[in-house]
This record gives sequence, C-alpha cells and structure tokens, in this order.
Amino acid sequence: MQVNAAKHAFRSVAPFICLLGATFYLYEFCLQVSPGVMTHELMGDLAMSATGLGLVSASFYYSYAPMQIPAGYLHDHLGPRRTLSLAILICVAGAICFALSHNMLTAAGGRFLMGIGSAFSFTGALLLIIRWFPPYYFAVLSGIVQMMSSIGAIFGEHPLASAIAEWGWRNSMLALAIVGIALTGCVWLFVRDWPDNKAHPYITKHTANTHHHLKAIFTNKAAWWIAAYSFLIWAPITTFAGLWGIPFIAATKHISIASASLACAATWVGVGVCAPLIGWLSEHLQQRCTVLMSAAVCGLLSTFAVIYLPTSMPILYLCLFGLGMAGSAQSLAFCVVRDISHPRHLGTAMGFNNMATIAGAAILQPAIGYLLHKTWQGAIINHVPFYTTHNYRLALAMIPLCYLLALLISTRCIPETHCQQKW
Repeated sequence: MQVNAAKHAFRSVAPFICLLGATFYLYEFCLQVSPGVMTHELMGDLAMSATGLGLVSASFYYSYAPMQIPAGYLHDHLGPRRTLSLAILICVAGAICFALSHNMLTAAGGRFLMGIGSAFSFTGALLLIIRWFPPYYFAVLSGIVQMMSSIGAIFGEHPLASAIAEWGWRNSMLALAIVGIALTGCVWLFVRDWPDNKAHPYITKHTANTHHHLKAIFTNKAAWWIAAYSFLIWAPITTFAGLWGIPFIAATKHISIASASLACAATWVGVGVCAPLIGWLSEHLQQRCTVLMSAAVCGLLSTFAVIYLPTSMPILYLCLFGLGMAGSAQSLAFCVVRDISHPRHLGTAMGFNNMATIAGAAILQPAIGYLLHKTWQGAIINHVPFYTTHNYRLALAMIPLCYLLALLISTRCIPETHCQQKW
C-alpha cells in the first residue's frame, strides 16, 4: 500500500518536473533568437557587416548542432537532472561572455557557449516526458514543449527589444544570465530522472555501448529522411523569425525594429498554438505523413506571400502565423523518430534528429547574410549597412525552397508509422 502511495506521489509531480525541463527550452530559445532584435546595435558596437552578424548569430548553432548526439547519449547515461543543470550554467556563462564582448570574436565565443548548453534542452525535456508519462501523451506533450520554445522566442523578441531600448543590449543579456542561475537551482532541486528515482534496468543495461547506439541510428535510412525533413521545416523559422525577418519587415514595411519584432512574434505564436494541435491531429487521424506534407505546403505558401507579395499588415500577420504553423511540424517529426527507434537508443536518436533540425540555422543564417552583403549597393546609415527590399528578396529565396524540398521528402521518403511504435 505504501509503495502504491509513493508511486502516486511521484506521478503527481510529473507535470511539474516536465514543465521545469520545458522551461529550460523556453529560456534557451530566448537566448537563441536574441540577436534578431539587436542587429543594428551589434553591427554598430562591434563594427560588423551582415556577414559578420550572420556568423556571430550562427556560432550558437555551430556548437548546438554537433552537440546533439553527445547530449542525447549523456541524457541516456547520466540522466536529465545532472545534464540539464550543468547545461543551464553553460548557457549562463555564454550570456555573460556575450554581454561583455567588445569584438566579433568574443561575441561569437559567447554564442558558441550558449549553443553548447542549449543542446541539452529539447531532448532533455522530451526524455523526461517519455519517462514520466504513458506513450499516448507523447505527441501532444512534445507539442507543448515546442509551444514553450515559442514563448521563449516571443520574450526574446518584442519584450527584449523594449528592454534593450530602455537598458541597452549588454545589461539585458546580463539580466538573462541571472534568470538562468535561478533556473539552474530549480532544476537541480526538483527534477528527478525517473518516477522512482532509479534508472530503469533495461535502459541501464544497454546505454554503455556508444558505438552500438550510433550504428543503429546511422544505418537507419528512415532516420536520415526524417532528419532531412526536420532540417528543411525548421530552418526557415530560426533564419527568418529568429534573425533576418525582423530587419526585412522593418525595411519593407517602413516600421521600427520593435514593431517588426512584434510582427515576427506571430510566427512563434503559430508554432506555440499549432504544435500541440498537430500532435493531437496526427494521433486522431493515425497519420504522420499527411500532416507533415500539409505543414510543408503551408510553409511554402506563407513564405512566398511574406517575401514576394505586397501584403497588408493583417495579411502579413496571418502569413507569419502560417509560417509558424508549418514549423510546428518539427515536433511531429520527433514523434516519427520515437515510432521507429528502439527505447535503448531513444535519447541518442532524438539528439541526431535535433542536430539536423538546428543545423539549418547554422547554414542559412550566415548564407543569407553573405548574399545580402554581396548584393549590397554600398549605402550606409549611422555606420550600419542599409539593405533594400530587393537585397532581402534575393537573399531570402532559399526559404520557400526549403519548404518545397520538405514537401517532396514527406511525400515520397518518410515511412508512415500510423502512430505505432516499431519496438
């Protein structure tokens, strides 16, 4: 009787524990998108061009992406409580380094540290859900985790833009570091790896062989196609809404950076609202690929309208919401990963997929910055290069192309699991 009561007590705290894991994802997303609202300040204070800004921003992803597989393995082997606590502290160190930087190199180093710590956030939150909740909750709860990232991105744009206008970008980043220290304490005190606080014997027995983990994933053709889809469906979100969309909208609509960041917040609202709904819809229809295809079509139409059509502000908001709806399919891709992966490799498999997901920003952010710089006519305003609507439209052409390729992959290459786990 006492054992049953203890199990019930552990289960009753499951939402709180998983919420703390998801809160780290919220926090790291705020750090991740923060350069988007300080583009002019960074280029002015650190004497950078658009190419330099793209490289500094993408430094986050240069560590974030390759750390995904080690992060997944460490989650499997050490447990989320230890790994998440240390990861948040690394993010704090990166935020402090970034805030105190006075040149491009130290700013990139701060972003690189933030990326290392942030690599543990999403897979850690998903692993806590897998361990604390029954399987049929996973699609919806992974969507809720994705919703937390949207909240973090919204805080990292319009409210942060207001804070920067009031206190400056350096003090605002130091304030985010203090928030991270408080979050570290909460995770260490309250998060537990398992409902009974003991490692599952089946998982423990098999987690020591890293080579076996990697071989099982790298030889799985379906895992590669899902990773490619994740790359293409999410890269436009982090590239457009996370960096270049804000100055693009400000330039094309002749509005302030704060107002443009508020418009881009519609994308994150779309991700947050639609991620749980897409998970529920997939479970209700018992279909994965149909929903993934629909998201790619939505992204293709939305980004084409935003970048190339003369839209009114209400239509712009609607299209940006549609862009977020498309990006929310990223969480459903992780459901497919879960469907096809063996439990003993689950943390590593999710890390591999998240590595592909975030690699899009590492490639597209500096690539678009490079194209902007190459098409720039040489106009400078207040010591900052001025890019025209034409410059932006040429450089941003890669974003609709991503969704077109995602549509082709989801149509022909991703296996339909019908929401059933293979193992």
